[in-house]
Amino acid sequence: MAQRQGIPTGRYDDNGWLITLSDLTLLLLSFLAVWYVKSQELNAATQAANSVTRMAQADSGARNTLAASAHDADWSALKEEIEKFIAGADMTRDVSIAAAPNEILISFKDTVPFASGKADLRTQAMPVLEKVAAVAVSRPAMRLGVSGHTDDQPISTAEFPSNWELSSARASRVARYLIEKGVHPERIEVQGFADHRPRVPNENRTGRGANRRVELRLMRTSEASATQNSDAQSR
Repeated sequence: MAQRQGIPTGRYDDNGWLITLSDLTLLLLSFLAVWYVKSQELNAATQAANSVTRMAQADSGARNTLAASAHDADWSALKEEIEKFIAGADMTRDVSIAAAPNEILISFKDTVPFASGKADLRTQAMPVLEKVAAVAVSRPAMRLGVSGHTDDQPISTAEFPSNWELSSARASRVARYLIEKGVHPERIEVQGFADHRPRVPNENRTGRGANRRVELRLMRTSEASATQNSDAQSR
């Protein structure tokens, strides 16, 4: 009798797991290949974006440098403009001017804007003050500081019990004149220092004369401040 052909009982194919492992390996390799390609694309995109950013920063820096140079040139030209105006008014002996990167200081001898012991504005000072007011109105980013200074000789009157009141009143009177000429009050700071910030020692008549003064500071500020100033003036 012929023997029956077939798979013996209890045996099965031991190579089936190799097929599954092969499939998983192919899937893994495919995933790694896709990940590598995508990562290279992402790196390329990141490098391109960084390059654009660096170029933009460099361009912005160049523009800022040019803008700063233009502002510095404008500030220097403004100082020269005011100097020429003072010279044209024949007031160079009584009104001095100095400049720093963001500030122009105009100093009046006290006898120009005020009579001795008084805080009533004299006409001699008005042309220069009008010029300062016109400059300030045309430059919304500019702020102004007005300060009054005396010598160490005390004053004691009903109107001004001390040099504090006199120096403050003089500074306030100059500020009020600028406001009358169109400068918004929020752009002006007023201070009276009495005899506590002398230029030179109060040792003689010349020194005391140099210390009696009214100072105007023209201060350059940012464009953001200019916008705020414009908003405040429009209210």
